[in-house]
Amino acid sequence: MKTLIILRHGKAVDVLVSGDKRRELTERGLRDAKAMGSLIGTEVGVPDLIVSSDATRARQTAEIAGEAAGYEGEITYESAIYDAGVDTLVSVVRALPDSADYVILVGHNPGFESLSADLAADGTEPPRLPTSGFAHLQFDATNWRSVRPGSGALVAVHWPKK
Repeated sequence: MKTLIILRHGKAVDVLVSGDKRRELTERGLRDAKAMGSLIGTEVGVPDLIVSSDATRARQTAEIAGEAAGYEGEITYESAIYDAGVDTLVSVVRALPDSADYVILVGHNPGFESLSADLAADGTEPPRLPTSGFAHLQFDATNWRSVRPGSGALVAVHWPKK
C-alpha cells in the first residue's frame, strides 16, 4: 500500500519584483501550514518522505508542515514540480523511491488539483485544493511506478477553513 498526500503550499504574498518563485508565505500561510501539518500527523501519521517544489512558498510549507507532522528527515526539493502540468506531476510520483510507503508532495495549483483528480478512481468528485489544502490518496501498490491515472482511492480532502 502506498499513501500520498498532495499538499498545496500556504497563502503567499503577492507577486514580487524578484519573481514568482521567491514569494514567501504570509502570516496566515505560516499558521495554516502548521495546522495542516499537525492534522496530517494526527490523521495519517509521520511520512517516510517529503518532496517539494523548489519555490520559496512551497519550501516553507514543506518545512513547517513536515515539522508539525513529526517528520525529521531531509526534504527533497524537485524543480520539476513548479508550474508543472499533470503529466509531469504523475512522472514525479511514479519516480518516488519505493522505500517510501507514505509521501507528502508539496506544490502548486492548478497542477495539484489536476493531479489529485487524475490519480483518484474514476467517478470521484475532483478535489478542491485552496492554499494549504491537501488530498489524501491511497494506492493498492507495492511500488510507485505502478501508480496510474484512476488507480488511487481518495480517502479525504482537507483545507484550513473546512
